[in-house]
Amino acid sequence: MEILSHLYFYKYQINLKPKELIHLPQYKGSALRGVFGHALKRVVCVMRGQSCESCILRFKCVYSAIMETPIPEDHPDYRKYRNAPRPYIIIPPLTKRQYFELDGLVSFNIVLIGRANEYLPYFVFTFTEMGRIGIGREKGRFDISSVEVVNLDGIRSEIFSGIDKTLKPFENRIDFSLFLNSPLPQPSPIKGDRRDDEITLSFETPVRIKEQDKLSSDIPFNLLIRRLSERAFLLAHLHCGAEMGDFEGFAEGSEDVKTIKNRLRWVDWERYSSRQQTRMKFGGWVGEITYRGDFQKYLPLLMLGEHIHVGKAVTFGLGKYSIGEAEKRRSGEAEKRGREKERRGDRKRWKGKFIKRYAELKISSQHGQRLKKRGQQVA
Repeated sequence: MEILSHLYFYKYQINLKPKELIHLPQYKGSALRGVFGHALKRVVCVMRGQSCESCILRFKCVYSAIMETPIPEDHPDYRKYRNAPRPYIIIPPLTKRQYFELDGLVSFNIVLIGRANEYLPYFVFTFTEMGRIGIGREKGRFDISSVEVVNLDGIRSEIFSGIDKTLKPFENRIDFSLFLNSPLPQPSPIKGDRRDDEITLSFETPVRIKEQDKLSSDIPFNLLIRRLSERAFLLAHLHCGAEMGDFEGFAEGSEDVKTIKNRLRWVDWERYSSRQQTRMKFGGWVGEITYRGDFQKYLPLLMLGEHIHVGKAVTFGLGKYSIGEAEKRRSGEAEKRGREKERRGDRKRWKGKFIKRYAELKISSQHGQRLKKRGQQVA
């Protein structure tokens, strides 16, 4: 994993304040990514009307570096890839809510990988331009309320305010080494003995993984690791300055890990590409899949993948997954049911005590009234 030791990224949360009603589609990554690309080109492109492929500035231009990411023709992998993995990911809010009022916030995350973090001021300025253009079906406008840097534990610190519009200096780099040295997620996604563990991945946004240039009809562990390691190795090489490594060699042995539960389902959605003037399908797998085998070699990579995603179209936020979320959710639901059952038992016990005490008081009162009546008769 020497090549991955060079990989690093930064994570941010962008908070938008609507100036008018904003209507977004159910999956918001397409709208955010679409307007972002349009606004960035409007902000930085000096050769408008010309395609990036034929532009003499394509290896020096901010837009080209972020949105096209060309590989130099003298690069040994030029014929295989042509374009590098994009060094950013827009992670949309996963809420089903589609209308956002003036009194609320629209928040989403963005990951900048390697040297792309040097372009952070361009990203912030582009988000400001997006607010002027508008977003969603009715082109609802917004202001940037704040930009926060997010560390590996999810703790946020404000680095930009929409009030003073000043980007503060900060340092919150997330290195791959943190996944090697950090403890396993709690509760641990690994259970069983070392050679026969189980782990569940929960895909929160559609994942599109290709095998031999076709979308895969399943996600076996070996295919997942090959695609994830290929993506991570290329990001480390092309955006973090590492020498290219053998991702196929790294994935050797992953075929021994087997799928034991598959609760994935295919979800279709499409978006309109203004650049290509056509509607494009972006269906993918969502849900949970459980694997069994020895994960010790692959767990740091899987933990990294929670942040860099896997598969195609990840700049839209596709290919997002969490490790062990299914177990945590089911455990939480079971714990909730247990607490509710305990509360019902408590209510039942208190009700029984109340009825018993009420009966005792009633009997005592009736007995007292009889004694009082008897005393009056004797008198």
